[in-house]
Amino acid sequence: MSKKIIAVNASPHKDGDTAFMLKTALDILNKKGFDTELIYLQSALNSAKTPFCMCCSSPCSKACYKGTELETVLDKMEKADCVIFGSPVYFGVMTAQLKCLFDKTRDARSRKAFVGKLGCAFVCGGSLFGGQEATVRSIHDAMLVDGFTIVGTSSQNGAGHFGVCARHPANADENALSRIDIICERIAEEVK
Repeated sequence: MSKKIIAVNASPHKDGDTAFMLKTALDILNKKGFDTELIYLQSALNSAKTPFCMCCSSPCSKACYKGTELETVLDKMEKADCVIFGSPVYFGVMTAQLKCLFDKTRDARSRKAFVGKLGCAFVCGGSLFGGQEATVRSIHDAMLVDGFTIVGTSSQNGAGHFGVCARHPANADENALSRIDIICERIAEEVK
């Protein structure tokens, strides 16, 4: 049975820079023999009764998303061997869409469903030094709260950085493309 790696596109744009980066990584990982899937988060959030958490019950009853596409996404995250979270830079942090997803993990968090699960962050900003590292850090912070084990761009070949940071247009950012290759090597090392 092959290992599963999913990528969550938390951009409001289904086919923008974030999607390009995630598709590039999934193509590499698929060629390495992994089962991969790209998830467009906006669609899943639209399926929920409310896209954001209102903490309507404690413990979480999942009332706002039970039986929806969002529940399916959260289930896929639990079953995956690694989750790649992708977000554009919005005011120096992750998008509201991705924050909503992390807020909706209250049930999984209470069950420790993500403890030890591998995860990493891909981000893209509109300019050089446009908040990319701060955005990666905001994603890492949420992943740490959920118990994820963070994978950066270090590999057997040397130390690296927080995650994949790109500048628009991502398909022309040679540094980001090389970081995608490196983080895919690291994911492959860790998942196998």
